[in-house]
Amino acid sequence: MDLIRRHFTLIDSTNTWAKQHAEELPFDKITLVTADAQTAGRGRFKRQWESPPNQNIYASFCFFIKKRRPDIGNIPQILALSCADILETLGFSPELKWPNDILLSKKKVAGILAETTSTENGLCVVIGIGLNVNMPLDILQRIDRPATSLAVERGCPFDVETVLNLLANKFSVDLDVFLNQGFVPFLNPYKKRISEQENRAVRFHDNNIVWSGTIERIENDGSLSLKLPDGSIKNFIVGEILF
Repeated sequence: MDLIRRHFTLIDSTNTWAKQHAEELPFDKITLVTADAQTAGRGRFKRQWESPPNQNIYASFCFFIKKRRPDIGNIPQILALSCADILETLGFSPELKWPNDILLSKKKVAGILAETTSTENGLCVVIGIGLNVNMPLDILQRIDRPATSLAVERGCPFDVETVLNLLANKFSVDLDVFLNQGFVPFLNPYKKRISEQENRAVRFHDNNIVWSGTIERIENDGSLSLKLPDGSIKNFIVGEILF
């Protein structure tokens, strides 16, 4: 699909704007909503996403599908993989933390939030990404979880627009492949980038209960199977691994 862009100097949240204006977006294109800063940036589990001006990528990819696909939950994983691939071309060694966090040096450098909204044109899929490009260490240290940025890792600033264009082009290509072929072409590359290895003991938060167990495997549909202390296997399609 072709891609068009809507850019804002200041916005509450690129995901929120996209959902509120979904009826106005073109049905046959990807709309990329970006901002220099967000006043109400958010991540998964309603966490605040630090969004200082002119430092990072705050972007949402918006597109339509005619009906809800059973594999729609893989789309955030596709964007995470696209982002990791781009970071590798820039000389980094990224890992993925299931399901779709991007890590550098075991610290979070990017997060993804997927949402949908129904319209007359079909289901609008909104995939937001926040990528810390030039965020300085003093702001990163205010985040309640280990976080980093490209500039901190490399010791020099990056051009935000250049990184954004690389990401947008890569995800556009990957999304076309996914919409036509599903998750199969991405499964092995995704597994290779997952930082949590099989048999690693973890805690797992599914937004209701914190489970303890060991990672059994990443399934072919991208979900995670956890082996519980009693030997049973529990499968998750959403949730968060806790260290």
